[in-house]
Amino acid sequence: MFLFRLLNFGLGLYELGLFIYILCSWIVHPVSVNIRRGLARAYEPVLTPIRRWVPAPRFGGVAFDLSPIILLIVLGLLRRILFALFF
Repeated sequence: MFLFRLLNFGLGLYELGLFIYILCSWIVHPVSVNIRRGLARAYEPVLTPIRRWVPAPRFGGVAFDLSPIILLIVLGLLRRILFALFF
């Protein structure tokens, strides 16, 4: 039970950090740039392979990076698998 709570907390914390990372990419401010730079060390190693597998779709001259959404889906699936294993 303790292991489940620890893993669930860790995944939840990682998801929260990913949301902050995404929000900081939309905000142009020196503080958000520093936060994003710090969080990039935790998320870019995971997002880069996803970007290689799933190219960003283009709409007009704008490309949408879907890798954070895919990572959130994978993290949600991991949480469900952990729940199924422990309960």
